[in-house]
Amino acid sequence: MKRHPLMILCILSFLTAKGQSDKTVYLGMNLLQIPTLTVNGNMSFEIKPYLSPTIDLGYTFNYSKGFDFIGDALTPHCKCANDGYDLKNQSGGYLKLGVFLNLRKDFSRRNYPFIGLFLTNSFVHENGIYLPPEQSIPIEIQVNQTKYIIGFSPSLGYELSLTERLKSNIEFQISLPSKKYQDLYGYRNYIPGMGLVSYVNLESKIQIINNLHTLTRTIKVSCLSCFLHDS
Repeated sequence: MKRHPLMILCILSFLTAKGQSDKTVYLGMNLLQIPTLTVNGNMSFEIKPYLSPTIDLGYTFNYSKGFDFIGDALTPHCKCANDGYDLKNQSGGYLKLGVFLNLRKDFSRRNYPFIGLFLTNSFVHENGIYLPPEQSIPIEIQVNQTKYIIGFSPSLGYELSLTERLKSNIEFQISLPSKKYQDLYGYRNYIPGMGLVSYVNLESKIQIINNLHTLTRTIKVSCLSCFLHDS
């Protein structure tokens, strides 16, 4: 399982190295994640009109204290029965490695739809209390754990050009975590980079992502060292 991120990174590096010698690079962030106390940054390489390898890195400080107005609308939330768990902290980081397939023939088309596929690596930290339902006199038990969960995240979206150096996109993403999400506390769990997942109904989190990107200077990526170099 640990080989998957390395494999995807090598594929991204290979695709980038096989592309144009000068590549347009965009740096961006997801604005709609901010109310959920999540910050992120992403880097997209436009190596071909139809191909944009992308790296996305983010961290959720505490989903329990945030306001997920998009998630509330897309995925049912329930704060009633959670198998006796009352989670005070749901946090962690994530790394997404993947590619956007742009539905356009050349770079002159600046507004276009796209399809994405990402491998999402998430570290989930949960902290709270557990009240065993079978106990006649409830005794609080402190619970605390950190789990690594991997999953795939296909997406569909549309890219919009705002200015010559600034663009935005709206993206609908479905996250498909591995079965390790069943090791998390309770029935409904937040996974950084994937969203809220329901253990009972086997729901996949649907996310709406709004990325705002700004053009950086053209850079060259070395496949062997994976460092960024000026052209």
